[in-house]
Amino acid sequence: MLKRKSGALILLILFLILGSRGQAAPEELSVSQAVEMALENNLDLLIARSELDNSRIIYQKNKADIMRTGSRYAELQNDLTLLQAEDRFKQTENQVVRDTIDRYFRLILGEKEIRSKEETLALEKRRLEEMEQQVATGHRGQLDLMRQQGIYNRAAFDLEESRQDLLDDQEEFQYRLGLGNMPLLDDEALLQVQIIEVDREKFIEEGLAASIDIQIRDKQYLLAEMDLKRALEADTPSLDLQEKENSLEIAALEIIKAEQGGRHRLQRTFNNLTRVFNNLELARESLQETEESHSIILRQEEAGLITSRDLLASRINLMDSERSYLAALNTYLLGALDIKEARGHSLKEVLHEAISD
Repeated sequence: MLKRKSGALILLILFLILGSRGQAAPEELSVSQAVEMALENNLDLLIARSELDNSRIIYQKNKADIMRTGSRYAELQNDLTLLQAEDRFKQTENQVVRDTIDRYFRLILGEKEIRSKEETLALEKRRLEEMEQQVATGHRGQLDLMRQQGIYNRAAFDLEESRQDLLDDQEEFQYRLGLGNMPLLDDEALLQVQIIEVDREKFIEEGLAASIDIQIRDKQYLLAEMDLKRALEADTPSLDLQEKENSLEIAALEIIKAEQGGRHRLQRTFNNLTRVFNNLELARESLQETEESHSIILRQEEAGLITSRDLLASRINLMDSERSYLAALNTYLLGALDIKEARGHSLKEVLHEAISD
């Protein structure tokens, strides 16, 4: 009877989890809503959460036994096992947050790319029609027409390829969030990315202090030290004793390796943020220059100094520049999230600090 009830409970849980997948999406979906839905529906994270729950149950059961025996060694082992389980879950959760944000904004960029390519196709069609007229009047040759036809065909192919890529990305996004349809996204959200100030030395110091890898190595060293101490107190054969001495030396070296490796990774994370910030500033300046140039083109078109085709070409250039700036913002946002994760933060808890939507 108990087995039958347990099986029914498991089926009910699975029904509730899987039943939420394919749900109707809201008409509009913000970044924070997308992250929340991903955290609720990502199957890898659901598995990781259940595994963490099991680890905590085992930890509590072991803790009760340790209190009776008073074993410091068993206590350290128990703490280490739980620490590793919590770290695995946190890494999985942070990856889901980062991946969702990146996919959200890449969808927006994909939509903007398609609009730009639609305009490009319209421009190349105009050029093709003009070329046909010039060939008909004898001002251009068939070779020029064939060349322009090839340019138009490539533009049409690029547009269809981008549309298919966007469709594939949308389907993947829906699958990961458990959505039955594709909602509207906030294409202004990237403009809400917050620029953060980071002191290099303070960041490295905080990152090392928050490093789970170093904490794990410290506990492993304590366990190896206790192993050796117990071996010295017992009648341990010399070869076994030497093995435990070597294990302690390895544990000490692993701490040094973790600290050096951690410092190096933190330096690279900081340097990456500096680099993507510089790229962001370049993209911002380029956009400003393109906007100024487009304003001049608009005035020239109003004065009849240029053709509508020239205006269309300028508009396409502006759209591409805007997309490049938004792509640079997305790259910067991911770099800023890396900084926060390296400081030991849970990304879902600090998302509002990186972007306000």
